[in-house]
Amino acid sequence: MIFKNILHTTGTRLLNAVINLAILLLITNFVGSEGFGKISLILLDVTVIQLFMGLMAGGSLIYFSSRSHVMPLLLVSYLWILMVTLIFAGIGWIFLMAFPSVFHLIVPKGFALAILFLALLNGFMQVHYNLLIGQKRISQYNLIFVVQITLFLTLFLLGLFIFKQTGTEAYVMALFLSWGAGSLSGLYQILKTLKSFSPAGWRKITKEMLHYGLPTQSAVMLHIGNKRLSFYFLRIFSGLSPLGLYSAGVQLTEGLRLIGQSISLVQYSTISDSRDKEYARTLSIRLMKFSLLLTFFALLVLLIIPENIYQLVFSQDFGIIKTIVLVLTPGVLSLASNTIFSHYFSGVGLPAVNLRANMVGFVLTVLFAFLLIPRYGIIGAAATASLNYLASVIYQYIVFQKQTKTRFSEWLLHKDDVRLFLETVRQRNKTN
Repeated sequence: MIFKNILHTTGTRLLNAVINLAILLLITNFVGSEGFGKISLILLDVTVIQLFMGLMAGGSLIYFSSRSHVMPLLLVSYLWILMVTLIFAGIGWIFLMAFPSVFHLIVPKGFALAILFLALLNGFMQVHYNLLIGQKRISQYNLIFVVQITLFLTLFLLGLFIFKQTGTEAYVMALFLSWGAGSLSGLYQILKTLKSFSPAGWRKITKEMLHYGLPTQSAVMLHIGNKRLSFYFLRIFSGLSPLGLYSAGVQLTEGLRLIGQSISLVQYSTISDSRDKEYARTLSIRLMKFSLLLTFFALLVLLIIPENIYQLVFSQDFGIIKTIVLVLTPGVLSLASNTIFSHYFSGVGLPAVNLRANMVGFVLTVLFAFLLIPRYGIIGAAATASLNYLASVIYQYIVFQKQTKTRFSEWLLHKDDVRLFLETVRQRNKTN
């Protein structure tokens, strides 16, 4: 059942990767690097707000959904999302009044309110998604996710070619409508199975979520900081156009990261619902092998494509994408491992390990961002990302080895691992 869910989720994420590739092609050919830079900045600002929302409305919901009633979880999450949105609105207004030029380096002109409402919508959507995952309703989550991303692509196409909107406007409007649809669909799935609408126990669950969520979300914040801090450095030191070029390379490799994310999604929902640490250890090792192997072969495909093909497909300006992918390769493989390790430690109730790992990576991000990005620009940003991802996963590996006493031979790919994977694929094909 676990591997069946992984295949379902991986299939969904692969479809997402294909759609993201289609969106990337549209942007590189019809929007350009500067427009893509603006879009990347908007998404980054939304992500920053979401990081704070995630303290009470993020991954901790997956953990508590099998340990608490849904209504108090919804109440606490909704109120927290609203409060964070209002706080950021106030901080943003003060910052705009005091430092308008600096504010617009971080927030594109004319999009401040849109960023707030997008963060609000996505916050609600992620609450519903996380509850479905925590309840192991993976098929419903996958269906809603597919509808949402397909709707986004459709709306983006309509905005560009039918309504003749600018690339940024078409993108933002597609986000509004698709995230709204995803949020409402998720809420419907949650509410239709509720047996009680009583919010009783919300005070207790608030304390428990804070206790669990603080180290977990702090780790997530540092992890996203490791992944995205370079974007702000590029914007400040190089401008919107280089940011757009770098974003294109990052987005292409992030399609590969979906492999590890899909596997770890099912891993986390399984481990968090179990009390057997040995099972969690062996499951994580086996899933790590699949994650690294699949990610490696996917990377190989990107690296053997000639640079002139990238220029042909993504337009002449985006020919540097292959170089970006090459420099990001160690980081992409590290992230495939990092995702499995992170969900293992969170699932067994040790999120502080992830926090410390990401602190190591964050220190290196800040250090190398100052050293490499002003001098080497896009390539410096890619090198910074790879170095911090590698440092984080090395720390996690050391802790995992120390705590679990895992033998090195267990990390090697064995016939049993391959046999189990092939049998799962065959069983999946028979059920279709």
